[in-house]
Amino acid sequence: MDISREELFALIWEKPTVEVARDMGISDVAVAKLCARLQVPKPPRGYWARVEAGQTPRRPLRF
Repeated sequence: MDISREELFALIWEKPTVEVARDMGISDVAVAKLCARLQVPKPPRGYWARVEAGQTPRRPLRF
């Protein structure tokens, strides 16, 4: 994968990991490993459920 840390951060916080993986043509586990390798923080468990419920959970401003 040839993606910068900033690009990956933007993708991960824009939509769920499963959707990012589908768009990139890889598995969600591969996306998680890529995040770990590039030290990109992922949304915590329940983040996207809260977004769907109309809440605005906190997001890191930078990494």
